[in-house]
Amino acid sequence: MQALIRTKDNTKVGIRASFHRSELDKSPPLIHFDKISSFGLEKLEKGMQIKVEVIGMPSQVMFVTEIREKAHDGIICSVPSSLVSIERRANARYKVTNSAMAYLSFSVWQPDEEDPSSPPFFEAYQGLAGLIPILDISAGGVCIQSHFPAFMNVLETVALDTQAALHLPMSTPMPVHASIRWKRRIRNRIIEDDSERYQMDFRIGVELADLQEEQRNKIRNYLRQLSVADAI
Repeated sequence: MQALIRTKDNTKVGIRASFHRSELDKSPPLIHFDKISSFGLEKLEKGMQIKVEVIGMPSQVMFVTEIREKAHDGIICSVPSSLVSIERRANARYKVTNSAMAYLSFSVWQPDEEDPSSPPFFEAYQGLAGLIPILDISAGGVCIQSHFPAFMNVLETVALDTQAALHLPMSTPMPVHASIRWKRRIRNRIIEDDSERYQMDFRIGVELADLQEEQRNKIRNYLRQLSVADAI
């Protein structure tokens, strides 16, 4: 099981770690974390109070503990007497990162190379034109976003696509039932080189309906990847 460690002086950047083993017969009882990067270990010192978040659980579990010793790739801490918080996060949304992009494609919409509102076509990558980038994702839905409104125009009259596909990193396309929940057009003001311009964002909220357990597990693994994406 993975953990995300934060210190009092650095609450924004997490340090990745793995639960290694516990020694409950010790006084005080101890818990060992390993697989911490050299950059992460530099931020940790003996006697330091740290906050630990357990990654990969359906609830957000956090506790505070003290570092008792440091090892070559980990730390040894006191077992906490209580938890700081336990919060359900079934609806928690994670922003997709550039290093772990994900996409949604629809069976009811295919981009038309002659349509100026479609994404650009590149000869060697024409099959990618129909993949709509995912902006954020939760266990049961996604928000897709594009600057090209072709898909938005078609989906105006569509409530459900039972043959859509979710494209996660390093994984074959996953067939999903995509239920359209909301649509938005956002006009963004952008200032560059002392001049301003406007860019349209076209977004659709999609519920991933009737997911099987195997599909849920793949999505959970991806959410776990995103949850530690900015950690060191």
